[in-house]
Amino acid sequence: MRFFFTSSLLALAAVLCGGTALPAADFPPYDGTKERDAFWGFYNKKVLTSLQDQERDLSAQAAKETDAAKKTELEAQLAQTRERLKKPEYFTFATPGDIPADLKWENGMDEPEIGDANAKKGGTLRDYILSFPPTLRVLGENSNSSFRGYQYDDVEMSLINLHPETGRVIPCVAKEWAVSADSRTVYFRIDPDATFSDGTPVEADDFFNQFYMQLSEYPKNPFGNEWYGTNYANITRYDARTLSISLTEPKPLAPYYVSTSPMSAKFYREFGPDFEQRYQWRCRPTAGPYVIREEDIQFGRSVTLTRVKNWWARDKKFYKNRFNIDRIVYRVIRLQDKVLELFRQGELDVEQLMMGIPEYWYEKLEVPEVHRGYIHKAKFYNVWPGSHAGLWLNCAIPPLNNKEVRLGLCYATNYQKVIDFDLRGDFERMRCFSQGFPLIGDPPGIQSRPFDVQKAREHFAKAGYTKAGNDGILVNDKGQRLSLTILHRKTDTIQKVMQRLKEEAVKAGLEYKLEGLDGTAYFQKATQKKHQIASVAFSVTPPIPDHYQAWHSKDAFMEDGKTPRPNTNNLCSFADPRMDKFCEDERRATTIDEIRKASWGADQIIHDEAPWIPAYDQNYYRAAYWRWVKWPEKTFNVAVSELPLSNHVHWIDEEVKQETLDAMREGKTFPETDQVFDHNLKTGGPR
Repeated sequence: MRFFFTSSLLALAAVLCGGTALPAADFPPYDGTKERDAFWGFYNKKVLTSLQDQERDLSAQAAKETDAAKKTELEAQLAQTRERLKKPEYFTFATPGDIPADLKWENGMDEPEIGDANAKKGGTLRDYILSFPPTLRVLGENSNSSFRGYQYDDVEMSLINLHPETGRVIPCVAKEWAVSADSRTVYFRIDPDATFSDGTPVEADDFFNQFYMQLSEYPKNPFGNEWYGTNYANITRYDARTLSISLTEPKPLAPYYVSTSPMSAKFYREFGPDFEQRYQWRCRPTAGPYVIREEDIQFGRSVTLTRVKNWWARDKKFYKNRFNIDRIVYRVIRLQDKVLELFRQGELDVEQLMMGIPEYWYEKLEVPEVHRGYIHKAKFYNVWPGSHAGLWLNCAIPPLNNKEVRLGLCYATNYQKVIDFDLRGDFERMRCFSQGFPLIGDPPGIQSRPFDVQKAREHFAKAGYTKAGNDGILVNDKGQRLSLTILHRKTDTIQKVMQRLKEEAVKAGLEYKLEGLDGTAYFQKATQKKHQIASVAFSVTPPIPDHYQAWHSKDAFMEDGKTPRPNTNNLCSFADPRMDKFCEDERRATTIDEIRKASWGADQIIHDEAPWIPAYDQNYYRAAYWRWVKWPEKTFNVAVSELPLSNHVHWIDEEVKQETLDAMREGKTFPETDQVFDHNLKTGGPR
């Protein structure tokens, strides 16, 4: 889960003020190779000691437990721990002869190609971002920003991936893979062609380095520490191009769950105590199709991705028709209206973020460039779970630690009016946290609470807010006003949404104060847990929900049990042992039914305890683009896609661009184009 600025209104950001050059920093020479090599043995001992402690504690707890059900659960955990103690090593160095001989190797070559064979290579796509990234690192403090998606999540090559149409496994860095009989261990053969952009071969050591960096205490990385420490049981190197990764529990889609990206051991040789500062603006080598070059970073102004020359996967089946653009320029533009102005002038090639805003789609695109056919419009119905958009209530702060106050807020927050009036009915109210995952479905019986002044006041009264002040805001016996501040991104559109919520809340005796901050300041304050209420849209990635990141108590508080733990995704500082069990069950699940049961149980607790107020979502996205930007003609994009550009199946047609520019000078027009693509209609094309 990461902050991702999608077409959702809650996901629009603002820009940093900045200069024109990349800030320079000199660091003394450092070589962390010996420390990294020593880490394997150190961590193996740490895991062994932890498992031995678990065995001792579980054995003692099981012996004392009198409740039959709890005793059975403890004994099951004890059996699992003892099984792991048979092979406690986390990092293993073996030989090819240690690979099981009876494995069934797969390569995914039966899956259909992705993209359009007519796609042309080359050209520059001019896009924009609303704030300059706080770092180029993809690990550590502030690395989980919107730009991470553009430079890493959307383009980096992991071991394998899931086909965006069929959902089945396809190769990436790994050319072949095999799953053990117990669905816990996946073996990988790295593609012999796989290289980093600096020409270094991708090897098993680079995946070991990924694990090392994620488990290290040097970056501020609580999620990575927890994920790699609890979900994986082992990584084994057999030779330079062969490795295996084991899960602590069997999983459906095991290759997907163990898949990770390489972190160049050569490039990160200087990884150490000053990692976050030393690598703040360093351009990493990538196994993916794009690289950031130092000269292409204009601090505060733009960042450019350049397609890797002679990229190793350029002719591979699932990539030859994708990643077609030579250069992608992300220009920083602070104001939304300025974005549209530059887009209409042809300074930007595509607009995807603001097209979800009704005002822009219905009114501000009623312009000559659209009517004359220079700019095209498309609406695409996708298969993607909604973002976790809503209000995240910090339960560590009074009065939000009172359940009755939280329930009152649910009834006093009129998102439906926002949808009906401000969003013109284009969105739907979200019902539950993990809505929209096709493999598990939505939990029955959970609906978002409607705006209801009477019910809101009933809950507020139970919390002691019974009297109304001169301004209509409720107060308690101590004279404390029912006044809470919503932290949100500072954009015109989001401010209008927040103002609507503020105006409606007064009817229920609630005062919402609004705190709008620019993108980076907003992001930092939210992750530091310095908010009362935060308006946040976390992006969601199929195929399976993950409640652990946002709801497990481990990420709620520091060791004192009172201070909110910073730099985690548990923005609500929510701690509940029932939720912890569902989070853990979801991660330990070995079947889809088990995942469904745990996910639905977690959603029910979120609904009942009300630490999160669901906002709204769409089951489609919209795009406007100059006619020289091309997508596959019949399908526009793959069904499983979050945004128009994220799968990189588009391309630039330079001949059409010249034709368009000539036509504009000569006053020639083309047919107006406004298409709707709905794969559910099975028509094979737009409707």
